[in-house]
Amino acid sequence: MTANHIAQDSISSWLERQYCASVAATLLARTEYFELLEDAMVSPARLVRAFSAWREHANQAEVFGGLVGTA
Repeated sequence: MTANHIAQDSISSWLERQYCASVAATLLARTEYFELLEDAMVSPARLVRAFSAWREHANQAEVFGGLVGTA
């Protein structure tokens, strides 16, 4: 195995781990948002923060997913 091949495997593995972590964070943020949405006592500002976090994680997962597909 060449050093270049090992480096590529290492980068690919790192990207895959980041993608998996991003997907997990997205699912957790989505769950939190919908749990808060069901609670009538939650302030609109907290709902906005939860939705923004969900969207941010989803965007990050999409970016990593695209990179994993090309690595």
